[in-house]
Amino acid sequence: MACARAHALKRFRQTGTGVPTTQGDDMIRKFFPSPAWARAIALSALAMVAGTGWAQSYPSKAVTLVVPSLAGGAVDVAARTIQPRLAQELGVPVVIDNRTGAGGQIGNTFVAKASPDGYTVLMNAGSTLFSGVYRKLDYNPGDLIPVAMVATAGFLLVVPADSPFKTMQDLIAYGKAHPDKLNYASTGTGNSSHVGSEMFKMLSGVQANHVPYRGSSPALVDLVAGRVDFMLDNKASSLEHVKAGRLRALGSTPRRVPELPDVPAISEVLPDFHIEGWMGIFLPKGTPPAVVERLSAAFRATQSDPAITSRLSGQVGQGVLMQGEELRRFIAQDQQRLRRVVEHANIRAD
Repeated sequence: MACARAHALKRFRQTGTGVPTTQGDDMIRKFFPSPAWARAIALSALAMVAGTGWAQSYPSKAVTLVVPSLAGGAVDVAARTIQPRLAQELGVPVVIDNRTGAGGQIGNTFVAKASPDGYTVLMNAGSTLFSGVYRKLDYNPGDLIPVAMVATAGFLLVVPADSPFKTMQDLIAYGKAHPDKLNYASTGTGNSSHVGSEMFKMLSGVQANHVPYRGSSPALVDLVAGRVDFMLDNKASSLEHVKAGRLRALGSTPRRVPELPDVPAISEVLPDFHIEGWMGIFLPKGTPPAVVERLSAAFRATQSDPAITSRLSGQVGQGVLMQGEELRRFIAQDQQRLRRVVEHANIRAD
């Protein structure tokens, strides 16, 4: 009998089958009531071990930071600003890959379809991912998970220095009284400059024609020359022209800027107006949580460096750090706000 009980107990421990009958065996049954429960414990233990393994071994080689824009653009400048400190935090080289084309979608697609191992990371303007201006994509935006926001960029509403419009109210009054007589420049169809200008039109009642350019530089050349009437441009590229007297700033967003204390925020005239360029870090869906946390910690350390945030603020707008639930809420609100404008103006970039 004792031999039979011992054999049954051994089989139970090994396979989860058999029914122990002694008091000691009842204790085993108390803590391991079913084979399924025992398997669940084993799987949880394996997951913990695997997660610990990822955390301990990652990264073991260079990390590629994909930037879907040309060298010298705002996102590229921000990436190269954080690159050295990020490499220091990770303990491996960080290689920037400028994978351009299709308004950033080639780079986005490349990362979305990359192996979810933490070695291929996307840095891009968040608005290009979530505004809905691209209807035909080779990936699902949900295939990219946000890790961190690292920088924001404000905009200025600018007109030529000799423009008759001295205030936003002047521009709005003329645009409403003379439909389609105004022409506005943007840095490209579907980007924040375009969507923001359409938001301005939607909220103010102004009617104006869109003239897209390939970047700020050619657009600003024509604006300074008076060939277009106004533009919502990145503060980093237009502020120098305002300071030099070549352009006049009528408003700023998302708030007043310290360099132009007398220029009102656009929301002071149009309370529902809010658009803010932001740059984020994204990983392919399915990246192990331990890897996501390792990268998150590296970006927290990088963005806590005053020298990094100071350089970002001077070059692209403002160095920031937003992660976790706060970032998810921001993205949801930003997406809702932008898509409302995109649908109203029927903006399509593909």
